[in-house]
Amino acid sequence: MIQTDDCILVMGTRGCGKSFLARNIQKLFPRRIIFDTLNEYPGETIHSFDELCFKLEDIERNNISDFELIYQFDPESDDAEIEFDQAMRLAYYLGNLQIVIEEVQEFSGPHNLPKWLRNCLLKGRHRNISVLCTTQRPGELNKTILSQSRHIFCGNLIEGNDLRYISSFLGQNSESLTTLPPRQFIYFSPKGITQISNDF
Repeated sequence: MIQTDDCILVMGTRGCGKSFLARNIQKLFPRRIIFDTLNEYPGETIHSFDELCFKLEDIERNNISDFELIYQFDPESDDAEIEFDQAMRLAYYLGNLQIVIEEVQEFSGPHNLPKWLRNCLLKGRHRNISVLCTTQRPGELNKTILSQSRHIFCGNLIEGNDLRYISSFLGQNSESLTTLPPRQFIYFSPKGITQISNDF
């Protein structure tokens, strides 16, 4: 059962169904900020930090209980690292929401984790914050993301480094990931490991 302050990780190759699964999980959360690095989300989008500040100020001032903000910006831009970290800071202080980060490896790496993403992962439960991350490359994840994820969904993976990384907690179950069909996932939580179908 996913709680309102849980961290969730969905991983797998392109086309395995991870975005579909992630969007279904998001339906559980009426307040969402989505970092849409692949520009895949339909609807009204935000393209500047100033616009994000304005939207969040309006949400807080009017105590809006149901919203979805789709934030699109170029992770390769000169200011991307600062912009992302400051956006995470705003989300942290707003609280009571889910933060969705598509392809989280674009913003962090094995030896790099932005300060406010770290705070949301480690302290977000005190602000009733859920963090949902997706990635095609789990081998490039910062270990804090993995260690703080209470729900991990592993779809099809074929790259050797990614499989070795996953085997550290899935064990022999990681061997089945290379042949896992679309919308099939190995689900890992503190309660154990099971295989699920993403048909909900």
